[in-house]
Amino acid sequence: MTIIMAKEKQLLLLFIIGSIFLCACAGKVSSKADGANSAGTGANRIKSGAKDGDDKTNSPEYTAECVMNSLKTLDLDTFNTYTDNYVSTTRNWIGVPTAREYRVFQELLRPSFLKGKHYNRNYQLSQKITQNLSWEITGVREFGQNAEIDMNITNLDMSLATGNYIVFLLENMSQSNGVGLGSLIKDMSDLRGNMEGFLSIIDSMDSDETCTISVTLTAFKENGKWKLHISDEFINAFMGNIDSEEYPEEITLKIEELEKEIENNAAKWAEDFERKVNTWVD
Repeated sequence: MTIIMAKEKQLLLLFIIGSIFLCACAGKVSSKADGANSAGTGANRIKSGAKDGDDKTNSPEYTAECVMNSLKTLDLDTFNTYTDNYVSTTRNWIGVPTAREYRVFQELLRPSFLKGKHYNRNYQLSQKITQNLSWEITGVREFGQNAEIDMNITNLDMSLATGNYIVFLLENMSQSNGVGLGSLIKDMSDLRGNMEGFLSIIDSMDSDETCTISVTLTAFKENGKWKLHISDEFINAFMGNIDSEEYPEEITLKIEELEKEIENNAAKWAEDFERKVNTWVD
């Protein structure tokens, strides 16, 4: 039973993170020009900017601002322009492109004619995860063709969302007959479908349930233009620490309590089943 619940947690994280890493989009939210023009505006403050006389629209900090604004609006055209998100293109034997590989938002970047049935689910999930982003650039260091950018990234704490959703799954299992496998299968189907349960938990979160992660991003010049490297640390930061399996003590205790309850239910169900079998045999 413990193995089943451990797999349940792993499946939840895989479905959610997979929906982002494989996430499906083609429809751009705004144009490249819109993304560029919005960079460097709003409440986000740059503590260390470009030197006087530098081209402020071709600097590491401007590039970082463009990337963060494009994430917040889910403008993936601009996001790809200012990052190394694109990895490679696969072609068939006659040279026609058949697939493109990206570091993040894989399915959201498929050609429009390849949109799958889960496109809307993945788009909504991506939008909910990035729409509350805020950030502060605290330092920039240039080394010729390379640069480092220190940034504090704040978002809704998605580890809380995943933790609360695991509690939701376990509560459903504990209230079901037997070992709760029927409930588990139903909830896993929801994750494969429209993910209404998980999305509603994100919607119910308070605006102050946030986390701030400090990261050092790397940038490099390509054809004279700065680009930001998409690292695993950066992805986890702008996704609100969704990759974490550590939850607040209250959630951890609730999960342990429910796991014990489910184990007791399973043991009782097994005893009842054994008695029934003995009755049939007799």
